[in-house]
Amino acid sequence: MTNATHTLLLPNQVDETLAAHFAELGVGTIAAYKLWCHRHGLSTALDKTPQERSEEQALFAALQPSVDPAASKEHDPRRAALIGRLFNGELEDEKLNDLLSRLRVERNALADNPDAQKALGRLVLHVEKYGHLLRPMPVLKRLGANRANTYIAALGQLARHHRAWLRPVEEWRPDTAKERPQFQSLVRHLLARYEVPAPMDTAWLQGHTEEAYQQQEWFKHVAGGQNLRTAGVPMKVTKRMAHIFMQMNHLHHTLLQALRIAQAEALGGDSHCSWYVAATPLGDSLENEDFWISVIHFYVNNYPMLHRTYFLPVYDYIRHQKYLPQQIAQPDGTQIEGPPPQPNFCMKGRSAAKLLNQVDQWHETLSGAEDVPLKTWAATGLAGFRLEEYDEQLKCNLVWTIYELCTSQQLQTEGRIMGHCVFSYTDQCLAGDTSIWSLRAINADAEDALEKRVLTIAVDNHQRAVTQARGKFNMALNQRERLEKRRRAGSLYVHLLRESARILRLWSDKVGLVQKGT
Repeated sequence: MTNATHTLLLPNQVDETLAAHFAELGVGTIAAYKLWCHRHGLSTALDKTPQERSEEQALFAALQPSVDPAASKEHDPRRAALIGRLFNGELEDEKLNDLLSRLRVERNALADNPDAQKALGRLVLHVEKYGHLLRPMPVLKRLGANRANTYIAALGQLARHHRAWLRPVEEWRPDTAKERPQFQSLVRHLLARYEVPAPMDTAWLQGHTEEAYQQQEWFKHVAGGQNLRTAGVPMKVTKRMAHIFMQMNHLHHTLLQALRIAQAEALGGDSHCSWYVAATPLGDSLENEDFWISVIHFYVNNYPMLHRTYFLPVYDYIRHQKYLPQQIAQPDGTQIEGPPPQPNFCMKGRSAAKLLNQVDQWHETLSGAEDVPLKTWAATGLAGFRLEEYDEQLKCNLVWTIYELCTSQQLQTEGRIMGHCVFSYTDQCLAGDTSIWSLRAINADAEDALEKRVLTIAVDNHQRAVTQARGKFNMALNQRERLEKRRRAGSLYVHLLRESARILRLWSDKVGLVQKGT
């Protein structure tokens, strides 16, 4: 056999079998092999039997640290050891890196609940090994850049409810590397027996506040298979609203936004209208719900002729008038705090056109503007329309016309007569993005007949598309309207509105417009 004093593994000194054995043990030299054998109480001889070499290989394999194939690529044993020390109370006064500092904050927030601290330690160590939830970035833009809006802080919130955990955290394994689905999976593993809408996850991202604690109870209520209507949500939750809410899985909506969206859709709003409602501060609070529900009715009933850019100004104006104390100037130049301008403000009986005028005047007052002049804009160049035809039902000749409206006064008049908010499109018309058209009908056989406005049409000038078409009181072309609206409009008008859909198609085809949102 090879002389033991040689330390380099050379072809002429070691046969192929011994070289293969060295490779199995991870040693590259005879000296390294002998040292390994000595450390483990084995013979240092080179001429061993196949059985002895097999036993050495088995020992080597047994000494290797176990590798969990499910462990995250971000798993760091040294980091895990520090986390373990932190939750053993060893690093209270040490200067720590950002992650450990955040974890210490979460641990200390549970100082009055040692069992919750232990649960948090288990949770964090397990997530460190298998998940990707220990990054400090904010989760949702709507919730702001704060410590609470991170998955690190969310783990602290979950630990508060450790007595309600349904399954051992150690059994959780994520099936994706993406953070949001991982957190969804984790919170449902711990707390859910039934499906929970994704927006409810944001209950765990709002820190140690009463609002967050309340929303977490709603989460557990729904996760336990109970109805949202019995969760104690401080708003009227109808069956339809609860059904819509339970189908919501948008990852970027907060829980309160999702409630507002479901509420607006249950009242008849479409997906666009409901999002515009939720995007206002109404999507952040359920305070004074008995009043604000009337404002949401206003939004739903007047959209789409109420342009989306008016949703927030309307909210701001109403809040200022009804809830914000005003500063009252005194003779000596000082100011005292007085009641809101209109503490008894209500929506009942308010026309859309009048309210929008009040909103505009209020904003003009804030900006110091006075006597705003008439606003006009250039026509788009699209051709209007005229068609005379005999109407079998009315037994008369009708003349159908379509005109473009090119001044703010025309929009205001159109909205006042039609009972909707087309005036809110003024700025879009000034910018050239939108044009507004009025479809009308007149009895050609009658002397001194009055022209009847039938339909107001919004056109996206860039896409050459009809985006909105609404009749009186915001009546749609192809939807069954509530009986109250039909009664207010009258049977003659309802017939004209039904026919106007055909006239609109004829005009659209003639001038090359597509219909997107009618």
